[in-house]
Amino acid sequence: MKPMICGVILLAVAGSVRAAEIDWPRFQQTDVIQILTQDEDGDRRETSVWIVTFDGHGYVRTNDSRWLANIRRGSTVALRLGEEEFAVAAREPNDPIITARVEEQFKQKYGFMQRVMSTFRMREPTVLELTAR
Repeated sequence: MKPMICGVILLAVAGSVRAAEIDWPRFQQTDVIQILTQDEDGDRRETSVWIVTFDGHGYVRTNDSRWLANIRRGSTVALRLGEEEFAVAAREPNDPIITARVEEQFKQKYGFMQRVMSTFRMREPTVLELTAR
């Protein structure tokens, strides 16, 4: 199955565009980041999410969220870490090997809270792979 390519964004932040390489280990060291998308009416949506990183990509998960709907609709996508924003492309890898690895990384990084949340899930979350733009 081919991966689905989602949205892309180039944001101006304090007069500059952050579209170069992303320091993924820095994201891995942070518990919560913000993912930025655009709602259908043009309003900016900022959502706090957990993130894991490996092999030069970031990974986030969600279930039927508005920001996922925004991405699937073609919204621009960025990540905020502290005061910096980074343009990213998001895709749904639809690969069970990647999904399993993401799940394991979330368990390692978020420990007990991840295990508790997994217990109450009604279905498997959608995994998004994030790449610098």
